[in-house]
Amino acid sequence: MHKRELTVHGPAVDELPGALYSELKAERKGSVELYEGDGFDVVVVERYYLRNNSDQQATVLLDRLDEETSLVTILSGGGGAGLLQFSMGSHQAQAGKLANRIAELCESEELSLRVTD
Repeated sequence: MHKRELTVHGPAVDELPGALYSELKAERKGSVELYEGDGFDVVVVERYYLRNNSDQQATVLLDRLDEETSLVTILSGGGGAGLLQFSMGSHQAQAGKLANRIAELCESEELSLRVTD
């Protein structure tokens, strides 16, 4: 399992979960689900990885700390192969790719959000 955290700042912070969900859903590369809670949102992504011949899940928690700040936590896990469940680096790779996608989405003209590690 791998964990990655980002902090997102800006007036459009409440639009990020829906925008991330829409972008991932449009890719049509596995399952994507969105849960909208009270002050937090959860995006769950499941993808197949040929590298270790298994499905892997990433959970993105978007916790709104205030009107213009969200803590984004990416948890990537599952998908290990063999008796010892080696992931061959796929957990870290998936978390890193999602973090990069979130940063790119935040920096788009649509959202104009600032991301810090």
